[in-house]
Amino acid sequence: MDQEACLGPSDDFEADDVDMTSPAMSAAQYLRQMQAERRGTKNVVRIAQKSPDSTSPEAKKQKQWLESVGYQEVKKIETPSPLIPSEEWRQEKCRKFEETRAKMALKIEKFSPMRIDRLNSPEEEEWHEILLEKCLPEFQDIAGNFLNHTGTPPALRMVFSIPKRHLSQLIEYLVDWSIEEGLNRPIREWIYSLLAVIDLPLVQDVVSALRRLVKECRSLRSELSIDRKSEANEFSLFITIITIFFGQKDLADI
Repeated sequence: MDQEACLGPSDDFEADDVDMTSPAMSAAQYLRQMQAERRGTKNVVRIAQKSPDSTSPEAKKQKQWLESVGYQEVKKIETPSPLIPSEEWRQEKCRKFEETRAKMALKIEKFSPMRIDRLNSPEEEEWHEILLEKCLPEFQDIAGNFLNHTGTPPALRMVFSIPKRHLSQLIEYLVDWSIEEGLNRPIREWIYSLLAVIDLPLVQDVVSALRRLVKECRSLRSELSIDRKSEANEFSLFITIITIFFGQKDLADI
């Protein structure tokens, strides 16, 4: 902060006329002493060099945890302001998502899952085929209701039939596929559906995957023109849910 801005402009004076040995008796005298001292000091700035081992154990532990969940310094991405939703919009979307999760929890309690052997597969390639390439025979009767899907759609009875032990891994797969293949509608709908039923707290690997998804959504949104607000809102929905509901607030829209 500049002293002149706080104390007002000073009169012209000679530095040699300022008594530097006596304490200042007024704001103006104090300012003159500061200016005289500044005139007699070379413009040298020293930057303290930290020892590599000077970081406290607590700081090291926090840094390791942030790295483990995929934390990185967020690069500034310029998004046209009309594409960034209001605080009211974000809070409303979070409220509706929370309601959706509550409804899903009640339905799961009453639902008898279908026993489908292929849903026990541990293989990423097979899950890619199931979710994005080829609809399972058990769901062919409803495939026509999901025109955007070539694979098995995220209908409730499909989502409820996936063993819970696979949900975390599937979210990780879907985020990986979204970055490799593009965040298309089938992938978006599958991610949303699984986030609506996955148990809390999330495991560390899922948190890391969701943070990558937020960054991808923000990057894609920044490339849109302001007349594509509805499309931008789909990316904003994921940013909102993940940063607010799932607690990754350092990545939230401001």
